[in-house]
Amino acid sequence: MIRFILFLLFVIVKEFLASYSLFFSDSGGFYGIIKGMHTKPTSAYVHIPFCTQICYYCDFSKVFIKNQPVDDYLRALIREWELSDIKELRTLYIGGGTPTAISAEQLDYLLSHLQKNLDLSKLEEFTIEANPGDLTVDKIEVLKKSAVNRVSLGVQTFDDKHLRQIGRSHNQAQIYESIDSLKAAGFHNISIDLI
Repeated sequence: MIRFILFLLFVIVKEFLASYSLFFSDSGGFYGIIKGMHTKPTSAYVHIPFCTQICYYCDFSKVFIKNQPVDDYLRALIREWELSDIKELRTLYIGGGTPTAISAEQLDYLLSHLQKNLDLSKLEEFTIEANPGDLTVDKIEVLKKSAVNRVSLGVQTFDDKHLRQIGRSHNQAQIYESIDSLKAAGFHNISIDLI
């Protein structure tokens, strides 16, 4: 019985200390988790499940974009985002699916609403995933006028034969065109996915 009481007292004291940041850091293991339950997140991931083509290797949650209720999805996503009342983030990552599969107008709606109430001075990195074949001039303009400061390109391989084999819709030339267009628009934090 005494062991149980001591254990319970230990947990109560540790939870109290963790909730007041007197003893444990945000990354402090179990106690950091307890503390984390009382604070807002510092990073967020937003999922856009739409793709212009379904790749053979992809296990992520995605749907072929044709005939999908994209506008309804985006409105629901933004309602949920606004309910979360997040004002400060260090990192925001938009992945998928393929976020750049949506139209430039839809992309503008998404980005402008996600960043509307954020303190952008605290946002260190705002990343969006993009496919080389989807990055049109108007979509790059939308990215440029937003707070996005990193683009992660789903290159996968520079070999056109392998790109076809894995179901990618772009080719090697489009990879280089996308990188050049992003650089010309002022993006210098560009990463690529390779498999």
